Amino acid sequence: MRIALIQQSIIAGDKKANYVRVSELVSEAISLPETVPDVIVLPELWSTGYALTDFTELASDEGQEEAAFLGELAGRYGVWFAGGSVAARTERGIVNRAQIIDRSGALVAAYDKVHLVPMLDEHIYLVAGNSCCVYTIEDMTFGLAICYDLRFCEFIRKLALSGAQALIVSAEWPLVRLSHWQALLKARAIENQCYVLAANNTAMGSAPFAGHSQALGPDGATLCRLEFQQGVAIAEIDPGPVNQIREAVPVFRDRRPEIY
Repeated sequence: MRIALIQQSIIAGDKKANYVRVSELVSEAISLPETVPDVIVLPELWSTGYALTDFTELASDEGQEEAAFLGELAGRYGVWFAGGSVAARTERGIVNRAQIIDRSGALVAAYDKVHLVPMLDEHIYLVAGNSCCVYTIEDMTFGLAICYDLRFCEFIRKLALSGAQALIVSAEWPLVRLSHWQALLKARAIENQCYVLAANNTAMGSAPFAGHSQALGPDGATLCRLEFQQGVAIAEIDPGPVNQIREAVPVFRDRRPEIY
């Protein structure tokens, strides 16, 4: 299975410009026949950016506007979209929602960000989700995480215990904590013996983002990585290496949850 990670320079508050940008990057991702992806991963809040104070105006009902936009691209190119969160207006309030859209353009699963960032007042503008999302796309099972979720090893472990062979992380991770981004992605891959597929914002400005979208194997090895440039990175994944490393180093079998 071929994965395309979209590293987008998101324009906060400008949905029209971000739709154009995503269309261009998706077109770039499918432009070379030998690397046409099966699954495309977008960053966190790809349509609005981190414009929290404007979410009352910018959020779409249940994220349907963005789902329709991606659904048209999915149907046109015959690809999946997984991860890539949006501001979605729900009965409970506005949530930060990652979406999975199949090759026909249908929205088939969603995940609302569980861990809100108190330092950035996310809890004032958003409502936290209360469940996980693990979903099988063809021959691989994926778990969804959004940005700050990455810091919670118990949360990621639950995804792995629920069958995830690959972790999708959509983020707006800041440049000031780039070293944490690098370390946490590698740690989550190694400790859960799963692929990690991470797409980040790379916009610069007064509060620049870290970029460095990347894919890591279940042994923690880097499969592909961007630095600060906007663009697309391609990785090939399959269940084989996950099964092999989990058999060779059986940490899931050797866990002792009755103690800890």
